[in-house]
Amino acid sequence: MSHPARFAPFQWADYFETGFGEVDGQHHKLVDLVNALAQRAAGGADIQPGELAHVLDGLARYAVHHFATEEALMQSAGIDARHLDAHRRAHADFVAQVQAMRGAADPTQVVPALYTFVTSWLTFHILDTDQSMARQLRALAAGVPAADAYAAASGHSSDPGNAALIGAVRSLLGLVAERNQELARINAGLAQRVAERTAQFAAASKDLRHTQQRLQEADKLAAVGQLAAGVAHEINNPLGYVAANLGALREYAERLLALVNTADRLAAGNGAWQAARAEADLDYIREDLPKLMDESSRGLARVGDIVNALKGFAAPGPMETAPTAIEALLDGAIAATAPGRSPGQQVRRSYGTLPRPAVNPTLLGEAFKALLDNAGRALGRDPGIITVRAGQSGQHLLVDVEDTGCGMDEATRARVFEPFFTTRAVGQGRGLGLSSTYRIVSQHGGHIEVDSAPGKGSRFRVVLPIG
Repeated sequence: MSHPARFAPFQWADYFETGFGEVDGQHHKLVDLVNALAQRAAGGADIQPGELAHVLDGLARYAVHHFATEEALMQSAGIDARHLDAHRRAHADFVAQVQAMRGAADPTQVVPALYTFVTSWLTFHILDTDQSMARQLRALAAGVPAADAYAAASGHSSDPGNAALIGAVRSLLGLVAERNQELARINAGLAQRVAERTAQFAAASKDLRHTQQRLQEADKLAAVGQLAAGVAHEINNPLGYVAANLGALREYAERLLALVNTADRLAAGNGAWQAARAEADLDYIREDLPKLMDESSRGLARVGDIVNALKGFAAPGPMETAPTAIEALLDGAIAATAPGRSPGQQVRRSYGTLPRPAVNPTLLGEAFKALLDNAGRALGRDPGIITVRAGQSGQHLLVDVEDTGCGMDEATRARVFEPFFTTRAVGQGRGLGLSSTYRIVSQHGGHIEVDSAPGKGSRFRVVLPIG
């Protein structure tokens, strides 16, 4: 097995730079430290107590030198005392947390806290507080009064921490893809040896290939599940803060707009108020602010959906089942996905006499909806036919979702159940629909077969045990 690929979730980029050479050089060293810690975590090797002590000593030395550099720079430039005091408190908190970790009785409990601590410091202090400092220092150098520079920096709305966090998540997903490829290569080698040793069982080779494919997909889901557990946990906490803050901002906005309404009534005919109101463009703000809040809420809900999907991969948990009419689930899925189909796209149904297997109707219904949604997207905006068949074969229930769409080549077909794999344009799909379907069917003890070719459509067959 090859050594783990080089893993660096934080790449040094423009948004890290303050424009002050000594400060940026010291920040670069901290970025390198975070990446080194991430590389050790990705490799699966435990950090020994001696290494941990070395890292914490390095952080302590960083604090002494770097914080003195920044504070001297701010003081000599005459930065506003409000920013300087807050900055010093942040530095003092950094030192206190490092000291607390150095004094911990159990070093194994320090490592997870250390990862979270340095990543949070990098994202929220260096990419926020230090950037605010740099903006004020540049303004002071240009002759702007300290109070005005502080006010302007406080009103700055950009958040480069989001860009860094997104970049880190993408790097994590890139690592998963590399691990999946390595698993595929290992399984391919195992397949060859198994085939050589079991040539006498040629009649059962088709079932063996299907089993092997399901094991490969299970390995991929296990790999992403392990990583997703950590990612979902780290994102969930700041997500809660954002949700709470967004709710408070909505309430504050409503109260401020109500205050403006009161001011309009009290200052009716007051020329100064009307001029100030026009200059602030209050009518536009009144109209646009609710829209901005709604858009932010929808975006936050989408992030929450992704985190919940990641949690599902990490720990699907126990599943409640009950005898269920499969025809009803399929009809419900067809109706639920109807708004996404274009005019001229038809759905044909062919149900035989079906048993009532014990399944989780909610989960299996979501799986059928994902298959129908995928079939509709394969048709694009062109007319076409989606055929839904269901029947019994021995002790198995078979459900086919077939389309007359664009079809898939062999490379796409091999990856279609991989988490985060999608052929849709960036921003138009998460790549979790079919992988979630595969996981749900596997939870029910079944599997999915795919038959597809470019220009000839696709057929997804769900095979579920009846007993």
